[in-house]
Amino acid sequence: MQIPDIKKRLPIMSVLAHYGIKMNKNDHIICPFHKDDKPSCKIYTDTNTYNCFGCGKTGDVIQFIQDKENCSKHAALKIATELANGSTTENNHKNTDVMGIASKRAAEAENFAELFNRQKDGLPRSHKAQEYLKNRGLEQLQEVGYNSGVNWKKLKQCITFPLKDKSGNIVSLYGRRITESNGYNAEFGKHYYTENRKGLYPGCPDANTETLIITEAIIDCASLQLVINNEQLAMKGISVLTAYGTNGLTAEHIEAIKQLKNLQEIIFFFDGDIAGKEGIIKSTEKLQHLKCKITAVPTPDGEDVNSMFITYGKEAILQLIEERQPANPESNQSSGNQINIPIEVQTQCIASQRLKTDLPNKIIHQTPTARYIIKGSLPKTFDRMLVSLDVQHLETAIKYRCRLNLYEEKQTRKEAREASEKLDLRSDLVENDLSELTDLLEEYRDNQLQQITEETSSDKALSLAVQAQCKTFLSKPELITRINKLIGQSGIVGEENNRLFLFIIGTSHKMKDTLHALIQGSSGSGKTHLLSKIAALMPSERVVKFTRVTENSFYNYDEFFFKNKLICLEDIDGLKEEALFAWRELISNNQLSSSTSQKDENGNIRSAQRIVRGPMASICATTHGAIYEDNMSRLFIIAVDESGEQTKRIMDYQKQKAAGLIDAEKEKEATELLQNIVRMLKPCKVVNPFAYQIHLPEKAHKIRRLNELYLAFVKQVTIINQYQRKRDAQGRIITETEDLLTANEIMFDSIFLKVDELDGSLRQFYEELKNHIKTKSNPEQYEFMQREIRHALNISKSQLQRYINDLVELEYLQQMGGYQNRGYKYKILWWDDIAKLREDVKQYLKNQIDRLENNNQ
Repeated sequence: MQIPDIKKRLPIMSVLAHYGIKMNKNDHIICPFHKDDKPSCKIYTDTNTYNCFGCGKTGDVIQFIQDKENCSKHAALKIATELANGSTTENNHKNTDVMGIASKRAAEAENFAELFNRQKDGLPRSHKAQEYLKNRGLEQLQEVGYNSGVNWKKLKQCITFPLKDKSGNIVSLYGRRITESNGYNAEFGKHYYTENRKGLYPGCPDANTETLIITEAIIDCASLQLVINNEQLAMKGISVLTAYGTNGLTAEHIEAIKQLKNLQEIIFFFDGDIAGKEGIIKSTEKLQHLKCKITAVPTPDGEDVNSMFITYGKEAILQLIEERQPANPESNQSSGNQINIPIEVQTQCIASQRLKTDLPNKIIHQTPTARYIIKGSLPKTFDRMLVSLDVQHLETAIKYRCRLNLYEEKQTRKEAREASEKLDLRSDLVENDLSELTDLLEEYRDNQLQQITEETSSDKALSLAVQAQCKTFLSKPELITRINKLIGQSGIVGEENNRLFLFIIGTSHKMKDTLHALIQGSSGSGKTHLLSKIAALMPSERVVKFTRVTENSFYNYDEFFFKNKLICLEDIDGLKEEALFAWRELISNNQLSSSTSQKDENGNIRSAQRIVRGPMASICATTHGAIYEDNMSRLFIIAVDESGEQTKRIMDYQKQKAAGLIDAEKEKEATELLQNIVRMLKPCKVVNPFAYQIHLPEKAHKIRRLNELYLAFVKQVTIINQYQRKRDAQGRIITETEDLLTANEIMFDSIFLKVDELDGSLRQFYEELKNHIKTKSNPEQYEFMQREIRHALNISKSQLQRYINDLVELEYLQQMGGYQNRGYKYKILWWDDIAKLREDVKQYLKNQIDRLENNNQ
């Protein structure tokens, strides 16, 4: 028998059994070659080798015998030949098979399929096994068996999984013990493979695999199969495969992966512990030669696929897979497979090695020459590095104190010279240290400012459970309707269309193309209250509210303060023109640019540019509308419902709240859920295939700007439905006719306000006035005075005066006489049919969508 044949036929487990050596559950033994208190010798059953981390002994089965017997290689070969031919001791028969006599008999018969089928048939008869699978979330799994261990002690009470070769034949088995105590479990552990383990789980990947997900354990892989069923996996070009532990990517795995000609990406989904992260690095190194992208799922600490599947459901698993990151340990390579180390981590490493920044107001930099102490905070502007500096002698601790701008070279050289004279140091070394200190402080300051920017512009981190909850909500049909219901549950009474319109506009703050709204209403109509309630439904870290804005204040904010924020202006009536201009520029151009004056390094005053950037979304309120013509063209106009019915709804709600009939906790839960839903929305590109086929009414006011606003709103509706929409080859989500219909219904009033020459609140008053006059005899000739209308419509004198003047100017009313001290008389001059006009515009838009739906059928 040749040496390769001996090695092939002689498992290392048989050698261990021959010498009466037992392996623990971590595949370690107490080393027989040196004094070993704890198991330090690792056994690798897949390669038939061993390695002792204590004494350094390593090798194959023949070397093990030679080391154990302390004999020549020839003598070791003779013993190995006898063992391979079956001349083993009684002890060998007692201990050799890891899974017990049952699996050995099956291996000898080479009929694992028959063995597994018996175990599969035994599963329904075991309540304990079924309960275990249910607790693991695996009750729907098809290929799983159970061995009660009636005849085989070591296989007792194990659920079993088949390992398959490239032809799909079952060539060995894996067993997972479902009990956690008892003597035999303590002796043999939880995990078992048949002797001479071979085959893969759940089998060799499909030849057409484009994406391969590799898990750490078989139960994790089984869980992942249930997340996306096998048919869906195949359709999407996705296959799953399990490694046999963190170091269990075998030659058989690698060979099977090499055969995948269409493979584009390998995703490692290992446990979230240190061993799992190290295992990803080691496994990535083994696959480094493959020309495909290698990524890793950021599994939370202490979690694995199965535990998250049980606790959070499949949505959390899919969400984590979407957030996978490059996994290549070679961070300095320029290839596609590289780890992207965050800049803050790099800077913190440098700071920890060369700057002591434990106390932000006392930064220390020590060199072989001296210790340099920066007291106070660093300037946030990038044109100077003015610091209070102590230079301290390392031995005498004597200090030289100064205040200098490290960016001014002449001053720095002077201070270095004076510090050197006082402390008896070399001035050139101090000057070099100050130059190095300047560079380090620049890095540290840049990192701090970047972190502040990220904290102010990023969403609050959500737990996996909350992410799963939100994703489930966003994935179900009739999303917009359910969101509107949730808005009502949060405490916004009535205003069903307006509140939904404003909510969708508010969500655009995270996107590249943002939306803006102007809420119109008379004094005390509740416009500011509506604005505040909508703002409360947005993530708090993204909302900025202003009651008052001075003329130049917008220009003085940090460059990225407004980026991806929702700006709420409670009343723009009080804003001066300069502030309104700045606000309009942020809306239109996404940035403000101003020229300022500042000193250069020589103390001379020079001009400089200051930039404040967007994009940002905005919602503001006003009692006026028509006078803001330039503003109105950039915004969606939303008129507050000032009807008597809405007033009654609000009063009823106030009474219920005062009586304790409103569950404040449920309102809070609805608010938090909406905030988290917004956090889950991601900026993405949208393609609207119907953009050329939907046309707005030609009589609309400023139709060019309105068309732009309309398309932007359709896009935002599509983005809200991003978890339900299809994507094109470029990854863009595709607008559907449902999005068009939803947008038309929600923003119809805003579109109509662009058609109607009356603003929203004025139109509401005029319709109420006409309804009142129609109750009189001969209404077309009926003359009325302001007192009558004030009492009939319950409106203030100043507000009524504004409405009357506007309607007279627009020739809807005619002044018929009267006196200034006793009041004027008016009659309605223009009886327009607003209901018919509304219906015509609505039907005009609906007909277009109906044609699109008919064409798509």
